[in-house]
Amino acid sequence: MFNDRDFSTLSSDITLFNLSFSSFGSLFLELEEKESLQKEKYSILLKELDTDGNGIIDLVEGDDYGKILKLNQDKIIEINRDYIKQFVQISNYLKTKRKSLQSMYEQLVICVNEGVIEKSLEETLRIGLKKGKKLECVEKIKEITGLGFMESKDIVDKYFANETIDHTTTYLQPLDKEQITEYIEILKDDGHIFNLLLVQSITMVQSLINNDMITFYEIYERLDQLNMFDSKHEKDIKKLLGEINNSLDDIMNEIRELGQDIVSSIGDLSFITEETGQLVQEGLDSVNSSIQTNNLLTGIQTYQMYKINKNTKSLRE
Repeated sequence: MFNDRDFSTLSSDITLFNLSFSSFGSLFLELEEKESLQKEKYSILLKELDTDGNGIIDLVEGDDYGKILKLNQDKIIEINRDYIKQFVQISNYLKTKRKSLQSMYEQLVICVNEGVIEKSLEETLRIGLKKGKKLECVEKIKEITGLGFMESKDIVDKYFANETIDHTTTYLQPLDKEQITEYIEILKDDGHIFNLLLVQSITMVQSLINNDMITFYEIYERLDQLNMFDSKHEKDIKKLLGEINNSLDDIMNEIRELGQDIVSSIGDLSFITEETGQLVQEGLDSVNSSIQTNNLLTGIQTYQMYKINKNTKSLRE
């Protein structure tokens, strides 16, 4: 039988339970609202890559370079038949690069929606190795794997001693503003490289058919040094995207390194002259392209100035 005291105690317990449940509910709603606001902020950042919000990364669309090749293939064959195959390789590379940028953008959107990013354990250790912070790496391994200090230290020691670890090991990390900003910057850089290669490739073809062999060989030799004519870069990108064990973080870092190789090779050709503009305009007009030449060239120059200013600022800091 319950007495008054028992009922009083039970009533107090129920009240405490209700208060606890109410507090938990409020905390849950607060966290949910915080996540929603964070996702909204990240989505706004993504608009830098997709200004019209159609789900497609902002890049020059169509295959106008391929159309220019087809239109002028007889002239090119008369000069050197081998050029046709080499120029088609560039066309294929541009198509592959566009697809890779779209794929990475879509993966980034998924990461924003889920609020986490898949990171490579090996990449985390590699960054720690560059910084020379072994203890930081040990703590990170403990956090990721749940192992004890000594076991985590053993993994880090092996890596610092150049012993290999399983490169497919990944972990999920909450997405933060610094990370998403870095990824957006990588994709913007790669989009700039795409536009730059498109302009230089069109300029190269137009120079050849107009008998401007100096301009032609300036561009041709740089692209040849990059192995653009033997499809190396195209294969590198396809392999990178095709390896299912690669996390988005791995892909982003590899794309950045590939991009740096291209920029270091053709960087001094990136200055857009009036002559370049005329050649590109001539080529695009010949295939009734919808591309606004002035917008394309201005976009390249504007982004180059942005990168120069950013690098100058970082050197001052």
